[in-house]
Amino acid sequence: MFVAKVLLVCAAVVLVSGAPDGFGAPRQITGDGLERSKEKLERSLTKLAAGEGPDYRVSRILSASVQVVAGTLERYNVELIDSNQETKVCDVEIWDRSWLPNGIEVTFNCPNEPKLVRNHSA
Repeated sequence: MFVAKVLLVCAAVVLVSGAPDGFGAPRQITGDGLERSKEKLERSLTKLAAGEGPDYRVSRILSASVQVVAGTLERYNVELIDSNQETKVCDVEIWDRSWLPNGIEVTFNCPNEPKLVRNHSA
């Protein structure tokens, strides 16, 4: 019994030391991961523009992070270009729970505008 407890504690230490940010903690997206995240954001914007909107394009991503929750939650601080060709800096979240119908939830938080939440399928 004692050996089993020691092994359990050792396993927990190894797991935690392998993930210094902790389980479920957000981590910054960089390099190739940033390009993949940009593609994911652009796909979501295209799907939303074809439906009930809004109609945005990505100008550039200022920062991005990903967090494993019930699914994945990607957070962006991004320059978006709206349908009037005006650029605005917004916080965008994509909560991907693709196993649900319309399980991708996109939240836009732009200055001087109400928060906007839209869903689409994977």
